[in-house]
Amino acid sequence: MQLFHMIRIVLSSFFGVRKRASHEADFANVNMVMLPFVAVAMALLIGVGIFGVVHLVVNSVGTMQGF
Repeated sequence: MQLFHMIRIVLSSFFGVRKRASHEADFANVNMVMLPFVAVAMALLIGVGIFGVVHLVVNSVGTMQGF
């Protein structure tokens, strides 16, 4: 359950939608050793997701002949 809590912290930090009170409350109860690993893993997942979507779009447009 703490892993999901850390994922929520990282995602909200990526998008900048955190309030100061929730920021302080979350960091009081989080495992600081695991947080960088979760952040790097989430950044890689977002990057791979963007790469995959771009790859699908480019391949689908490249196979359309006549346009």
